[in-house]
Amino acid sequence: MSNRNLPDNLASVIFHRTKENDLNTRTTANIGKRALVTGASSGIGAAIARELAALGIDLVLTARRRDALDAVAATCKGVKVEIITADLGKPDAARALWDVATASGPIDILINNAGFGYFRRFDEVDWARDAELIQLNMTSLVALARCFVDARKVSTGPAHMVNIASTGAYQSVPNMALYAASKAFVRNFSEGLHDEHRGTPLSVTCICPGGTETAFHAASGGGDYSWLANASTKSAEFVAHATIRAMLRGKRTVVPGLFNKLSCFSVRFFTRRFASRVATQVLGKPRLALPARKAN
Repeated sequence: MSNRNLPDNLASVIFHRTKENDLNTRTTANIGKRALVTGASSGIGAAIARELAALGIDLVLTARRRDALDAVAATCKGVKVEIITADLGKPDAARALWDVATASGPIDILINNAGFGYFRRFDEVDWARDAELIQLNMTSLVALARCFVDARKVSTGPAHMVNIASTGAYQSVPNMALYAASKAFVRNFSEGLHDEHRGTPLSVTCICPGGTETAFHAASGGGDYSWLANASTKSAEFVAHATIRAMLRGKRTVVPGLFNKLSCFSVRFFTRRFASRVATQVLGKPRLALPARKAN
């Protein structure tokens, strides 16, 4: 067994023990009965969907590719799964999605996971892709959050919102300037909402993953990660475990993985310029060609 796999396995054991204890006192009546998961066709979103299904929570899964969503739905056993294809990179898509998702029942858990980024200088990417990134990573997330919060005003039951940010939210990241800025927005927005709703049935949690074993890196046109980045990379399942545990505990912000926690904590002791230079070294150089934006 490699040292890299040990933390994941250990965290998995701890999580499942925690989940079993939680389920002794928590049922779908006090966790929530129905969850909307965006970006659910692969990676972290798909892993979160499976974790929620294991808790007996019905699912509404959304992304752009129906075939990928069908494959994820097939792995979510014992619950009702509704699939809605939607492109949240388009204006007004979020509110349209919400209307369809709530037509067959209320949403008790909102997982804002959809997002994308690119690994390239800002001036080397066309505005259409930047506009889509802003729409997907920020505008649609806020629109869904608003729909969710407004809907909870007429309900006294428990509700959970989880917004997926990134360790990039803690500093500027050259060659991912807009992506990191969008995740800093998500983090600050989420923490503000958490504090606004402290003491109410609605909890808001921000998750800031580091490098994760998903298709994100290849799709972003990233270069070769340094050994440090590779050593700290976690599986999507590891991040999903941490996400659900944080949600159940009503946490404000969680950074999955010990090294990722340390790196986010340590930036407060350095100048922002120095932290930016370190990020450049850790992430490597951009590839020569940026892959075309693919449906996910």
